[in-house]
Amino acid sequence: MRGNDAIRLSPWSLTAPARLAAGCGGLVLAALATLLWSGNLVAARGLRDAVPPVSLAFWRCLVAAVSMAPWATGQMRLQAPLVRRHLGRLAFLGFSGIAVYTVMVYTAAHTTVATNMSLMAVSASVFILLLSRLLRGQRLGLSRIVGSGLALAGVAFLVTRGQWHAVSPHPGDLWMLGATLIFAYYSLLVRDVHKYLNGATVLLTAFLSALVFLLPCYLLELALVGGFPVTGPVLASLGYVGALSSAAAYFCWNQAVARIGAARAGLVYYLLPAFTALLGNWLLKEPLADGQLFSMALITAGILLGLRSAPVQSAPYHVPPATSQGKKSPS
Repeated sequence: MRGNDAIRLSPWSLTAPARLAAGCGGLVLAALATLLWSGNLVAARGLRDAVPPVSLAFWRCLVAAVSMAPWATGQMRLQAPLVRRHLGRLAFLGFSGIAVYTVMVYTAAHTTVATNMSLMAVSASVFILLLSRLLRGQRLGLSRIVGSGLALAGVAFLVTRGQWHAVSPHPGDLWMLGATLIFAYYSLLVRDVHKYLNGATVLLTAFLSALVFLLPCYLLELALVGGFPVTGPVLASLGYVGALSSAAAYFCWNQAVARIGAARAGLVYYLLPAFTALLGNWLLKEPLADGQLFSMALITAGILLGLRSAPVQSAPYHVPPATSQGKKSPS
């Protein structure tokens, strides 16, 4: 069979054992992608005293773009006319969803713990629902309204640490909350792009656009703050956040969505706070407080309730993992 003559087998055309194997493999891949993304938050905390936020964002995008180039450049060339036609929109996506978002996340890592960051990140799904209602008039049923309320209550408890009478949130929590809102708005905009371009093209173009915006900021930070120590651990961490938590994680997620569907893979993504808490405790010795557990329960319950009758949103980091199929996956 050649080209378009090839028959694409759906999971339901497989035998029962083959479907079971594909499903188990898909769950493992989804969990692996989520684990890699949680490692990005932990790495941000670990590098906070060594690498400034803009420098970290710049080198992450550069390593990610270089890692993707061998398998994404060909697809990007095939869609070059469409890339030129939508270049303005792609540049804005790279600016907002990668450059600004990533710098804010890495800035947040200086004054809040990794678990708080992950809880804010998964709450993006609820903010996407709310912005869909406010900006696009999407109707919200009762379950979504109640679920959004629960998740927002969890975020509020996390930011205020339960001190409603004397609110003094950590700056990092506010940075991460702002980043989450930016990502939610970005997620609404990115859906339209996938009507014309495949996932590899969007992702590589977004990283390249982000580099254009980050380069002058990186040079300014370099002049004002200075560079960072070029040590083995720092280089290994930069390689991780660029190659593994970007290119490799999205590859695993794409394969998971192809095997088990976006909705089921999206549910696995909500393990992000648990993975981040475990890694933060293990690698950074960050304790898990009772307030964080309470916020985690509220946010998780709200997300599951609010998204019960809605398409599950994608993992909150930049470009939706399921873009290779031209659809928004369940960051």
